Amino acid sequence: MKVTLSALILVTTVISHTATAGVNVSVTVLTTQVVSFIDELFIGVTLDAHLLPAPQHWGGLDFNSPKVQALAKGLAPCYLRIGGTAGDGLTFDPTGHGTADVNHTFTGATWDAVNTFVRDVNWKFIFGLNVLKRKEGHWDPTNAKELLQYNSEKGYQLAGLELGNEPDIFPGKYHITVNGSQLGMDFYNFKKLLKTTPGYAATPVIGPDMASVTGYRTQFLADFFTGGGDKAVDRITFHQYYTNGHTAQLSDFTDSKLMDYLVSIIETGLHVSRRTNPLTPVWLGETSSCYDGGAPGISDRYVAGFLWLDKLGIAARMGLKAVLRQDFYAGSYALIDTDTFDPLPDYWLTVLYKRLVGGSVFSVEASVNNSTIRAYAHCTKPSISYGYMPGSVTMYFLLPTDNTTSITFPQFPDQPVDVFWLTPVDGLTSKTVALNNDPLTLVNNTLPELKPYRTERNTVTFPGKSFGFLVFPEADVAACSSQ
Repeated sequence: MKVTLSALILVTTVISHTATAGVNVSVTVLTTQVVSFIDELFIGVTLDAHLLPAPQHWGGLDFNSPKVQALAKGLAPCYLRIGGTAGDGLTFDPTGHGTADVNHTFTGATWDAVNTFVRDVNWKFIFGLNVLKRKEGHWDPTNAKELLQYNSEKGYQLAGLELGNEPDIFPGKYHITVNGSQLGMDFYNFKKLLKTTPGYAATPVIGPDMASVTGYRTQFLADFFTGGGDKAVDRITFHQYYTNGHTAQLSDFTDSKLMDYLVSIIETGLHVSRRTNPLTPVWLGETSSCYDGGAPGISDRYVAGFLWLDKLGIAARMGLKAVLRQDFYAGSYALIDTDTFDPLPDYWLTVLYKRLVGGSVFSVEASVNNSTIRAYAHCTKPSISYGYMPGSVTMYFLLPTDNTTSITFPQFPDQPVDVFWLTPVDGLTSKTVALNNDPLTLVNNTLPELKPYRTERNTVTFPGKSFGFLVFPEADVAACSSQ
């Protein structure tokens, strides 16, 4: 049976079988047609706005830590988006002396710290402004102007500005309603403000950062565009989480049906957006496994990589241009440990993706036999360190069942294959991940080389409930030769 994993629909075939049985799968990359394209900023990270108020001191995150800086540089170039629910309760006060309510104020020193950090680690900074500063039913830009002036005086660069976070759930959060049409007009006025503010005319406006685009929110998004948002946004964003972090189960993280739900969400977001803005890039502007801070003991462990890697594969193939991971630090879904700053499993997965996965995206055809296998393919990112040249192909696979799986590649016979396979050191909830059975750790605040092993065999075999990357350096694919 042939199963085509197309640009818009991921088809997964599940056939009942003994859990420990071996499975043979033949996989072909459809290299004659590029279905999408991503760039090196496809994966970004976030920090939650609740870390900004003065008493937090960044929640313990030390921007000057050599370990933190080394880990951040390992993801560069990278967007950093600071936003979230707390952002719609914050006021910028340059000195910190203008208000007694320090719990809802961030200062010039706070702004200096993050801007110095992103400059030093080669990240690009996106910030979400408070849309709930309102006067007579409209957004009041007074405090935003103060921040923009301070930013200009300091010479900091912004890669984008957002206006509000998850406005579609304001009624439940704050008992305040800003309807889609009004938000669209707020964005339109914000765009006009930036165009007339020296130094900000070309700064991208990013939004509306909706919590979801399903159900009644579909109309909210449509109203946002017709209300003026269509003329304001340079990047269209919505958020996505699979389930509630307080109720999530370990089995959710390898559930193919849950993974597939993302497809319908993206389809809806693209459908509504393209009615008025067919050429505007669409992003997952904030996303992770589980909302409400993630699932403790699961969302920052090896098993979380199934949802994360699959999300990257689906998003790239469906044409999204960025996926911003919630978050780099803090919460149960962080990429680095809150106490030690040590890298967590999804950090290593993200680094490998950034090093190996190139711009052009292909569909995949799999002959599935008694297994569920999720497969994605791109051109390989050219690399001096790995010696990968244009023309090579990178595939990544998720094996969410317990079945040991042997994968054959008939279109690449007798070719070398570089294997970057990730497995847990101590079960699915392990905080340590191994690359080709070698546990990954920092060495003197330096990332290891992340070397593959090379095989000449046309069939490679992997354990169930694991995932990883395969590079075909001699694939000589024409669509990748000019990359």
